[in-house]
Amino acid sequence: MANRSYKNIKSDIRAQLTADFNALIQIALEELTRPEVSPVLTGFFASSWKASTTRVRTRDERENFSPWDKIKTVSMPSGYVILAAGEQPIIQPRHAVSQFKLGQAVFIGNTVKYAADALASPKNKIPEFVQGEMNDLVKSVFSDKNRPRIRVAAQQGEGGRNLFNLFGPSQKYVSYEVPGEEP
Repeated sequence: MANRSYKNIKSDIRAQLTADFNALIQIALEELTRPEVSPVLTGFFASSWKASTTRVRTRDERENFSPWDKIKTVSMPSGYVILAAGEQPIIQPRHAVSQFKLGQAVFIGNTVKYAADALASPKNKIPEFVQGEMNDLVKSVFSDKNRPRIRVAAQQGEGGRNLFNLFGPSQKYVSYEVPGEEP
């Protein structure tokens, strides 16, 4: 941005915010696939997170998608379902992540038909993620740490006070320093 005209600042900032917005969506989807967040039995639920500009519909059944259709489960007398001996869950994101425009409403949801049952699982940590870690993600993605600062004149003065003391006692200047903040 240093070599570009100040006239382009609006489009440059909008492009950066759009890139950050899309990065946030990508990171959120990646975090939701983690077994520490989503309940995992076969891995199909954790693999089925999707971002869309419309509400995400729950219609996918594990039996219709490879490799999850080959994972064997066992129903216990208590009603719980567990993996059959020797089976391992598979977590592979199933949905490509689109690029969204800044200001667009984006819905993140799960496409599996049994999403409500998975969310009722004691292994479900999604509410904690959304209420806690997601807030931290927003702060880290949209952080202006290590980015150039944009300054607007903070005060006007007269006399020899300036960055290089180049002005005489009667010359006017504009200070870009914010009182109490390091330049």
